[in-house]
Amino acid sequence: MPTDDRLTTLDTLLLSQTDEDGMLLSEFDGFCAGVIVCPEMIPPSEWLPQVWGSGRTPEFESEQALQNALDLIMQHYNDVAQSLIPPEFEYAPVLENDTSTDEVIWEMWVSGFERAMRLRMHAWEQVVESDDGEAASSVSMMLALHGITEGDSDLPDSTIADLQDKAPDLITDMVIALNRWTKRYHKPEAASREDGAFGSSVPFHCKKVGRNEPCPCGSGRKYKRCCGTN
Repeated sequence: MPTDDRLTTLDTLLLSQTDEDGMLLSEFDGFCAGVIVCPEMIPPSEWLPQVWGSGRTPEFESEQALQNALDLIMQHYNDVAQSLIPPEFEYAPVLENDTSTDEVIWEMWVSGFERAMRLRMHAWEQVVESDDGEAASSVSMMLALHGITEGDSDLPDSTIADLQDKAPDLITDMVIALNRWTKRYHKPEAASREDGAFGSSVPFHCKKVGRNEPCPCGSGRKYKRCCGTN
């Protein structure tokens, strides 16, 4: 499980490096969960640019600063993956609290999960069309919560109010149900060793970036011509 100090450091990193389309801590936590429980593998080279935001490459003071940032991001991803190894006793979403009302703010987390879903929408259709009613309803409920977050839900006001009250608990139950579906229908031995959704151990390790390797920020350029120029 991530420590408070690590979460604080990650929160500071995301605040300093992401643009208006980038993710803050709770949204990134939901995004990690969505990537991990997705029925198909999504490699870091595809999802990492989503974290920073669209249309920009993050700037770091040095190669070591970049490496530290990547290590921190991948460590949180690994923490979420580790907490979802059955029986998932340690899994809990990172949700914010309104300090003035002590209300749990779950909307950003749901937005992050939905952003992960958009990367493989066709894969989620497998869950909806399966005979696992709990997992299928979890997909529908996650999208319903996102509709409430975006203000475009067509549910009755009383239902919306009820879901808003129950959302923090529903989130945990839905993630676990989807995680179990993925692990049930996708055998670990058939999956890539880098696929955190299917394996039973921490999936990713952030190695030192070679100057002629693709930049891990996801820009598509070589590291020496991207973040490595700093």
